[in-house]
Amino acid sequence: MRNRRLQGGFTLLELMVVIAIISIIASLSAPSFVRQIAKAKLVEAQNIATQHQAIVEEFILINGAFPSSTQFSPLKRTLPDNSVVKSVQVKDNDGMTGHIVISLNADAGIDDGQYFDYQRDSDQNWKCTSDLEQALLPSHCQEIEE
Repeated sequence: MRNRRLQGGFTLLELMVVIAIISIIASLSAPSFVRQIAKAKLVEAQNIATQHQAIVEEFILINGAFPSSTQFSPLKRTLPDNSVVKSVQVKDNDGMTGHIVISLNADAGIDDGQYFDYQRDSDQNWKCTSDLEQALLPSHCQEIEE
C-alpha cells in the first residue's frame, strides 16, 4: 500500500476571487489616497505663502506700501527643485493692498497652473481664494466660484 499525501493549496478560482476582492477595495480607496497626498503637498504651498505674507508685511512696515513685482522679486524665497509651488508673484498692488499668487506644479490631485491667491485688504487682513476643489482647500481658503 502506498502512502499518499494530500496536497493542500488554493485553486486557481480561489486565487482569482481574492485578487478581485483586493482590486475592488483598492479602486474604492485610491481617490481618497490621492486626495490625502495632494493635501499633504499643499501644506508646503501654505507654508511658502505664509513666509511671503510675512515678507510683504515687513516691506509694508518699512516702506509704507505693498511691493511692486520688481521690488518683490529680490525678496522672494528660493523654491526647492521638487516643490509643488511653481512660482510666487505679487500683483494688483495699490497702496497697502495687493495679491500674492502662488502657482502650483502638477502633482497627485493637482493640475498644472492651479493657484492660491492671497489678497491683503485695507484692514490688513489676508483673504485666500483658490481654483482647487473644495475638498483640498485649507479651512481658511475659499474656492473660486465660476
